[in-house]
Amino acid sequence: MGQVMNPKTESNTFTKRIGQTTYVVRFHYSDDARETMQEKINRMLATEVRRQKV
Repeated sequence: MGQVMNPKTESNTFTKRIGQTTYVVRFHYSDDARETMQEKINRMLATEVRRQKV
């Protein structure tokens, strides 16, 4: 992993090591989104809980 990352996208990147493999994850989001990421996660969790109850 000797690559230099782009400083513009570096803040939207994280690494995760699973076993002997290191994953570099880059993410992006819409600037004009109608909900925050936290709101989206909460909505997705609530939907999943409702599905599990059925």
